Amino acid sequence: MERDYSGWFVKCRVDLDALMNAFPNSSVKNLDSMDLKYYKFATAISHKLFCHIITTITMLPATKRSSSSSADIIAGNDDLLTQILLHLPITSLLRFKSVSKHCLSLVSNPAFSLHLRNHTPPSGLFLRRSSFLINPEFNFVPFNTTKPPFTRLTFVQDPSGIKILQSCNGLLLCCSFHVLPINCNYYIYNPTINHFTTLPQPHYLSLKINRQFTYVAAVNLAFDPSKSPHYKAILVYTFDSLPQDHYEIQIYSSETGLWKRAGESFRAQVSFYLGVFWNGAINWSSRWVDSLYFNVEEEQIGTIPMPPIPEDFEERRLRYFGVSNNHLHLVEIYGPCTTIFNVYEMERDYSGWFVKFRVDLDALMNAFPESISRYLDPSDLHYYKFVILGLVRGEDDEDSFIVLHVPGKAILYRFRDRIFKKLYDFPPGQTGISVSDSYLEYCGWFDAFEFVESLSCV
Repeated sequence: MERDYSGWFVKCRVDLDALMNAFPNSSVKNLDSMDLKYYKFATAISHKLFCHIITTITMLPATKRSSSSSADIIAGNDDLLTQILLHLPITSLLRFKSVSKHCLSLVSNPAFSLHLRNHTPPSGLFLRRSSFLINPEFNFVPFNTTKPPFTRLTFVQDPSGIKILQSCNGLLLCCSFHVLPINCNYYIYNPTINHFTTLPQPHYLSLKINRQFTYVAAVNLAFDPSKSPHYKAILVYTFDSLPQDHYEIQIYSSETGLWKRAGESFRAQVSFYLGVFWNGAINWSSRWVDSLYFNVEEEQIGTIPMPPIPEDFEERRLRYFGVSNNHLHLVEIYGPCTTIFNVYEMERDYSGWFVKFRVDLDALMNAFPESISRYLDPSDLHYYKFVILGLVRGEDDEDSFIVLHVPGKAILYRFRDRIFKKLYDFPPGQTGISVSDSYLEYCGWFDAFEFVESLSCV
């Protein structure tokens, strides 16, 4: 249908002759082939049945296929079969890999993963629970029926425990937990296929030999499976002989397996540990000055202009800075009304921010009265208790939503019609305080990590 309701147009053309011939039970032999009920099929087909059909086609011996070689057309055409497989969920593809060597070859081909990225929306958010345990549990806020691949990070036996630093297009950047950053082990982990790799130690360790104190500001992950099967880790660090607020960068490439120094030292006042990968760059936000980005391929630092800080505030009240579906978003909330705010999006050329969505949470706050601090003045910035955990951009704006944490719950708020619904009830916190007693278990988006199912190798 045209957007202005002016009429319908042909979008796709479907030919099921080969499929019907491959499955002769799909036709009613006692009816004329012109009868509308001659072929038995429904347009709504389950993923389980669909996967069974494809498995049957690929495993059927050539001698058992129809005389018209209909199944041969599908099973022998890798391009056609690949297009069909791209519409299966990742969990079905994982099972499909065990069907035959041919299937394994198709699904394991790096080119398949390059196309698959466009079909894989996020399935939920991982949130680490507050705990003094070496390997604490994670809560999982689901967006669909996908089950979480883990509740604890146990893919490697690290005596210091493991924590997540960043989620990037299906891969998780993790590191040792209860140690100083300079002594950390860093891991790239794909939770969908339960594969990981340990990054080699960077070259900054040589600075220890020269008796210089080295401070690791952050390690960030850059990975775009639609462009390359390889990823890069970005290390930001400083040491004694550098001027104040000056840093250097080293880059690790999974393609070469090596670290290398990138560019010259630079001055920055940003939150390196909150870096997000977008537009071929690691983007870092700042609470005081303009933010920065580092173009990974060109190895150049650039400036991200930021909205002005209101006069009554000394620093930026940043409530969200993240990426979804190849869009960089920013949320700042100042007041006096903190339930009404804008979601900004950055222009691709970094020329500035524009308002993408307008949010009004008044109805949501009234629906969850535990989110209101009645003992405070309504103009107080802490009168409403909520934080933003994530923002998901759909293929259309109508499918986009924000995920909020109110005491005891995770709530989905849809931008288009301001409809909201409960996604998850958080279990009691490890602090001994019930999350239902007006307590926020998590502080913001930096406690939440997107889960995107992926077949990418690490």
